[in-house]
Order: sequence, then structure tokens, then C-alpha cells
Amino acid sequence: MHLNLWTLALQAFNVLVLIWLLGRFLFRPVSGMLAERRRATEAVLAKAEAARAEAAAEAAALARARQEFADSLERLRAEARAASEAERVAVLRQADAEATRLREAAAAALARQREAMRRTLQSEAADLAIAIARKLLARLPARAVTMALFDSLAGVLAALPDEERRRLENGEMLDVAAAAPLDSADEAACRERLAVALGGTPELRFSVEPALLGGLELRGGDLLIRDSWRADLERIAHALDEEERHGSRTSELA
Repeated sequence: MHLNLWTLALQAFNVLVLIWLLGRFLFRPVSGMLAERRRATEAVLAKAEAARAEAAAEAAALARARQEFADSLERLRAEARAASEAERVAVLRQADAEATRLREAAAAALARQREAMRRTLQSEAADLAIAIARKLLARLPARAVTMALFDSLAGVLAALPDEERRRLENGEMLDVAAAAPLDSADEAACRERLAVALGGTPELRFSVEPALLGGLELRGGDLLIRDSWRADLERIAHALDEEERHGSRTSELA
């Protein structure tokens, strides 16, 4: 087979033109399109990665929010339980304090009622004793009872401190109250015995007070000497009252 050099050269030129045309109109546009597609793909992938990262961040933020919400809810529940317990304790304390106050008020009211009842009974007993004493004295000569009690009055005067007796000796007026009227002889006897007891001659003024029930009372300035049945009954009532008070205090302390 005989090769023609011109034909070979022409074919080689055609191949080169074809390669140039393919490179100019095919390979470059295709390469550009591929590069553009690659860049678009990379952009899409970058956006997808950014979206994934954003989604992951949002998921993490959501998880943190859920955890914070759960923690807040648990804290609120704990606070509610603590507040409920504190309120319950406060209510119980208030109820206990109120019950204690009511018990103390009831005890005080009962004590007042008992004291009022005791005083009423004591007053009634004293009135009864005075009534009995009056009835008994009504059967005795009032003058004899008065003069009989005068002896103890003279003894009390004799036992007075020297300062008190000196003051009475200086002429201070003395009132002698008797439960029954005294005749002139009884008054003279009283003056004589008081003079002996006081060591002087006091100035006396006699009066009658049936409420004394029996006996006498000697009064002068701030001096008061009682030797009467009424005074004895009052002293007994006072002693009973003090004994009752002492018993009540002992019971409270126990």
C-alpha cells in the first residue's frame, strides 16, 4: 500500500482541527459546566452543613431549655413542698398556741370562778357566823360580855411600846366604843383600869356600837385596839382566806 504524504498531512491537520474544535467548543464548556456544578454542589453541601450545624445547635439549645425547664419545674415543686410544709408547721404551731391560750384562759376563768365562789361562801359563812354570834350574845348580858372582854383590852394596852404609851399619856383623846351601853360605874372602872395600864390619866370618850357584837374598841389618832367579837370574826375570816390562798398557790406550784 502506497501512502501519500499530502493525504497524511491533510488528515493530521484535520485531526488537529477536530481536537481544537472539540477543546474549544466541547471540553471547555463541559469543564466550565462541571466546575460550576462542583461549585454549586459545594455551596449546597456548605449550606447543608451549616443547616445541619444550626439544627444541631438548635437541638442542643432545645435540650438545654428542656433541662432548664425540668430543673425549674423540680425546683418549683421543691419550693412548693417546702412552702406547704412550712405552712403546715406554722398552722400547727398557731393551732397549738391558740389551744394553749384557750386552755390558759379557761383555767384563769375557772380560777376566777372558784375565787369568786370561795369569796361568796366565805362572806356567807362570815355572815352566818355573825348571825349565830348575835343570837348567842342575845342570850347573855351584854354588859357582862363587854366588861369580860375589857380585861384583855387592858392587857393589850399594858403591852404597848413605851413610845405609844407616852403619846397616849400626853392627853390625847381616846374613844372607847362598846357593844352595849355602860353605866357610870362601868365607865369609872374603865377609866381606872386604863389609867393603870397606861400609867397616866387619859381623856376618854364613850360611845355605843352594837355592830361590835360584844367587847370594846379603843381608838385614838392612828391607834386602833380591837377587842370585840366582830374583830375576832374578821381575824378568823382573814386567817381562813390566807390559808386558802396559800393552799391555792401550793396547788399551782405542784
